[in-house]
Amino acid sequence: MKVDKVNAQSGKSLEQARSEIAARLTAAKRKTALADLYNRIQNGIDEGQNFDEAAAQAKLAVETTPLIMSDGRSRANPAFKLPGDLAPILKPAFDLAPNDPPEIVALPGEAGFALVSPAQVVAAAPAPLATIRELVAKQWIDQQAMARARKLAESIAAKASGKLPLSEAIKQAGVPLPAIIPVAARRIQLAEASGKIRAPIRLLFTLNEGASKAVADDEGRGYFVVKVDKVVPGNALAAPALIGQMQKELQRAAPQDYALQFVAAIRAELKVKRNDKAIQAAKKRLATSGS
Repeated sequence: MKVDKVNAQSGKSLEQARSEIAARLTAAKRKTALADLYNRIQNGIDEGQNFDEAAAQAKLAVETTPLIMSDGRSRANPAFKLPGDLAPILKPAFDLAPNDPPEIVALPGEAGFALVSPAQVVAAAPAPLATIRELVAKQWIDQQAMARARKLAESIAAKASGKLPLSEAIKQAGVPLPAIIPVAARRIQLAEASGKIRAPIRLLFTLNEGASKAVADDEGRGYFVVKVDKVVPGNALAAPALIGQMQKELQRAAPQDYALQFVAAIRAELKVKRNDKAIQAAKKRLATSGS
């Protein structure tokens, strides 16, 4: 190796680095100040201060939400929306009882902390019908529609099971329905799929040739009617990697299977009997004494 030239690069001047240094110092001071404030508030809580006393001593701005549920929504004020950065306070807030000490909750992204305490706790109860009338009406309509869809889908599936084509069974239903979607799939695709398999595809590989069955949509939008027109047996030799994978899975499961069979054989050979009364007494003793 031969060094032909060295380019020396000087660092930034103080003036050039001033803004960067100021930002770092400000962040460090803020972090230190937050830690000091956190410790003062926590010490006060440990000494018996309630929420109002701790907030007043630390000069914190107090905000009171309307009555909200554990998901942050408010039945009393549907327009209210809890800010996303305050989502971490929900679980601790709902774990606290009115007389419990307040809790300091860390906010995401080192944004700081929130002092949390429930001002009012209302026992869970059905909402007044007047406040949820539209929601109840929509859910009732959806429920009735799904019940009719299921009945229709099962009727079509029953007619299509056998030699009657699915298209003819749909025509006999006398209801306008989406067009039939032909699907050709291989069972190996289920093993290779990394995501969730849709319900109609899963059902496809459980039916015999000519069989038809209805299945609910995964997202609750209605029902599918699946009919298997033709089954082509696969050839595992065309997928050696899958054979190796199945061998490994069976090898992992085999020892546990053998162990269970061995224990069962010992019990049968030695005429093992269970003393249920003694077992229950031991369980009770462990649950009550921990020893």
